[in-house]
Amino acid sequence: MSDQSFSSNYNPVSGISLLVFALFLFSIQDVVIKYFSDQYSVLLIVFIRGVIAAILLLLAMRFIKARISLVSRRPYLALARGLLGFTSYITYYLAVASLPLAEVVAIVFSAPLFVTAMSALLLKEQVGLRRWLAVLTGFIGVLIIVGPSGQFTSLAVWLAFAAAITYASYTVITRYLSWHDHPLTIAFNTTIVFTLASGILSLMLAGGIIVITSQHPSMVFLARDWTMPESLHLGLMIFLGFNGALGFYCMAKAYCVAQASAIAPFEYTYVLWAIIFGYLFWSEIPRSTTLIGVLVLIGSSLYIWHRERNLQSESPSSEPSASEILVRKNS
Repeated sequence: MSDQSFSSNYNPVSGISLLVFALFLFSIQDVVIKYFSDQYSVLLIVFIRGVIAAILLLLAMRFIKARISLVSRRPYLALARGLLGFTSYITYYLAVASLPLAEVVAIVFSAPLFVTAMSALLLKEQVGLRRWLAVLTGFIGVLIIVGPSGQFTSLAVWLAFAAAITYASYTVITRYLSWHDHPLTIAFNTTIVFTLASGILSLMLAGGIIVITSQHPSMVFLARDWTMPESLHLGLMIFLGFNGALGFYCMAKAYCVAQASAIAPFEYTYVLWAIIFGYLFWSEIPRSTTLIGVLVLIGSSLYIWHRERNLQSESPSSEPSASEILVRKNS
């Protein structure tokens, strides 16, 4: 593969479209996995989904004319991204097992705020006072969502926050990898890490190396023994593999063709799907404080996005961001 970056030609409209579609696919996945949360182990679901997704991505690589490497040019970075993604994925669904879907999604989608903060602290991108105030306002929105009913002592809430932080780190690393790897390579490596991690963790639980005695619904969902799914359920898990392969690819491609700061606010379409599906399938009606907090959270992120676009329009279009310069120097 040449040294030319896959993200050298930015297309924000394509990035937004791909991201929104990926999130719609993942929201369908949420419904299926929440349905399974009192019947199967989350690790079993992730393992079956990962095997199917890996096979599909391999077939996609075979039929694409361009030569695509199975192995990342930055293997340690790809491994870190995969492990962060796996951690985010698992903690997210453990939270979903015991909290309303809309509340978990609202907490997890404070991730764009973490992305902005990490861009400043880790990638040394310029983030002005007004954007820092917008980040602070967004976190106030999260406090409104979880605070009134005293949920800060809830394990599920902390799992949702863990999912948000690890997902933000996963997103930042995706920007690095997009300079070196094809989106299919990124998606394939992530799927392999997910599959191996779920299998290894399950073996450690089965062998008594890790012991979980808590009867909290989230922990039961993690520690439950593997059982052979009935035919309909197995079919749904296989569907998750198709869903995951396409979703992973669209997500990776979105962050390869557009800057994270340009498309991250559109991840909030996920909140809309969570509210709709939570109501349709479980009659979950969001609390008024949840809706107020979500509006504050979305408003702060949209302001960050607006400031980012204004700053980009004031600078030459060919000038890369600080994070892009950093990646090029380290290439």
